[in-house]
Amino acid sequence: MGSEGGNSRYAAQHVIFVRPSHTDADAMKYLKALRGNNTNPTDATLEAFVKGARENINYMKFLGAKDPKVEIRAEYPDAPDADSIGSAMVHSPGGGGTLYALIQENVNKRKGNIDVWCNAPGKKLIQDPQTGIIHGVIIEVNGTPKYVRAKNGVILATGGYEDSPDMFRNFAIMQHAYSKGACFNTSDGIVMADDVQANIVNMGNNNGPDHNVIMVGQEGKRFWNEAQKTRHGRVPFHGDYIHLMMPDPAYMVFDENARLASKVYGSWSEGSEKEIAAGLVKKTNTLEELAIIIGVDAKGLADQVARHNKFCETGVDPQFNRPKELLLPLGKAPYYAVQVQPTFTNTLGAPERNQNAEIMSRNGGTIPHLYGAGELGSIWSHKYSGSGNISESLVFGRVAGANATVVKSDVSQESVLGGKPGFRPDETAPLYRLQPSEKLGIGRGMGGVIAIAVKTDGGKIVSIRVLNQHETPGIGGKPIAILPNEAVANNGKIDNVSGASVTSNGFRTALADALSK
Repeated sequence: MGSEGGNSRYAAQHVIFVRPSHTDADAMKYLKALRGNNTNPTDATLEAFVKGARENINYMKFLGAKDPKVEIRAEYPDAPDADSIGSAMVHSPGGGGTLYALIQENVNKRKGNIDVWCNAPGKKLIQDPQTGIIHGVIIEVNGTPKYVRAKNGVILATGGYEDSPDMFRNFAIMQHAYSKGACFNTSDGIVMADDVQANIVNMGNNNGPDHNVIMVGQEGKRFWNEAQKTRHGRVPFHGDYIHLMMPDPAYMVFDENARLASKVYGSWSEGSEKEIAAGLVKKTNTLEELAIIIGVDAKGLADQVARHNKFCETGVDPQFNRPKELLLPLGKAPYYAVQVQPTFTNTLGAPERNQNAEIMSRNGGTIPHLYGAGELGSIWSHKYSGSGNISESLVFGRVAGANATVVKSDVSQESVLGGKPGFRPDETAPLYRLQPSEKLGIGRGMGGVIAIAVKTDGGKIVSIRVLNQHETPGIGGKPIAILPNEAVANNGKIDNVSGASVTSNGFRTALADALSK
């Protein structure tokens, strides 16, 4: 115990609800405005959230909240019908993990009916290679893998990738940022879902940055209105909200008057004395010395400060329209600077889910018996809304739980793990989405099923698409990359790829299967 809970444990614990005085249509207008011109999430998924959000306060009471306090308005108050959205807390003030504590209490009450494992990371989903059905998950306990059977469904609720440096570096818009999220969100669920061909979406979207009082970039020039309020790192831009673009590196520069006037940052010491002593804040007697120490253009910084001080005299900031009352000159030595960088709280992309919390397949349709909830594949992936992830954890957690407990008709009581077929062929739904004139071909490689779509014209192969394969990258993956083009060029005649004969033969079998239809 102690590492469970992810971001939900450490967040402010606000929960979005739809106000009783407003209709579902009002709430949908707000959500669609946040989605913008994107097609994901679908209207049906948003409608499911609205329906569930109406019940969130009652659900909080069910969990044990005596009198939830309504305090917060919608994240984007200027969006259409923003008044339809409210936010509630277990009690006021919020935070402190109070909602998570209630959830944990309810879990503890039911320990006689459910098993709870902590420190048991998920490693791999167990998928029938023929049907795509998820039959369970492999977890690791004390370094030993354990196979967990799930008769009716597996729910992924593992959060994002904010503490996975490699994934953040590959997908995030910001390449250099400090994570404020839980250190346990290491992309495990995303990796497992991707391995079973889930439709991974919006991976470049994240919540943040939260900018503190920053002023200049490496050229010594300002780059935004320092008094502007951000919406979880987003700023107004031509009727929309976008991530604030900031240079790297960036610095907050201030003088002695500013240091003595108030805390530079809320959690810092009075007068920033401790931060200066620790070297976090640089201190010099002149702006030129300061520029040299922090590595910004000295003339650019001097010119910018002089220009800023002129703005303070006139009360007008033509550069970024900073309000008159917040235009204070920089002129009293010593001078100070601290490097600042974006921070991010959570990541919002991952496996796409529908209104039933089912995870979508990249090949079309859903992955049977696989569900998702919370930050993993969030509906807020385009514009994060404060309190949003906890709200959809409650909403889609309930939806996923209800659907995952329904006894399924497409799988027998005998598991494929026991060596017996788990799927009933007469109830099989199409697993792969084919384009017009394409034929499906199935073979088997080292990693399981190889599925391809083959299009012919007048007896000649014109295209081959690989729909499914789990071959090892760099080994079995080599023929998968080579053979489709070779088969098209030679009208089906292919050679084995050295070191990957099993995969090559599996592809050949799939090709023959498609051409026989």
